[in-house]
Amino acid sequence: MGRRALAGYAELNAVLDQVRDPDRPDPELTDEQLVGLQVRWATALSARLDAAIEFADHARPLDAVAQAWRELATRHATLRAVLDGAERDSAALADAQRGEFRMLALAAGLAAIDERVEDAVWLGRRLRDLIRDADGTDGHDSRPGSVSSSPSIQFSTARS
Repeated sequence: MGRRALAGYAELNAVLDQVRDPDRPDPELTDEQLVGLQVRWATALSARLDAAIEFADHARPLDAVAQAWRELATRHATLRAVLDGAERDSAALADAQRGEFRMLALAAGLAAIDERVEDAVWLGRRLRDLIRDADGTDGHDSRPGSVSSSPSIQFSTARS
């Protein structure tokens, strides 16, 4: 059985437009659409992290990563809401998020490039959950243009 191609740019825009429209029902999303939306998020996050790390205080890359994630989540609140809402129900989306989690761990200095992938993914998922849940709004504020300014993230690498 072949793997279907990712959803196209126009299709993903239409999905997000439908979610934004309060007069339309939320769409039933396919795994391909969810993975496409995750790729869109991860691509934007990668660019934002690159800029954040370049201009960050090198003593606290974790804070720069957290702020970059929050700002992007605010700017793309609909995209973030779709991904957050589907995360538990889509194995394909959960698999696609592994790259994001590893990227977060590497960017924040929590993992090294030669770290076991599973360990870096675990660290990155914990970091993302802390960032997203720090302000009680699932990582984004519903007000246009608002950016959460939570205090420094306190992170422990201990597994519970």
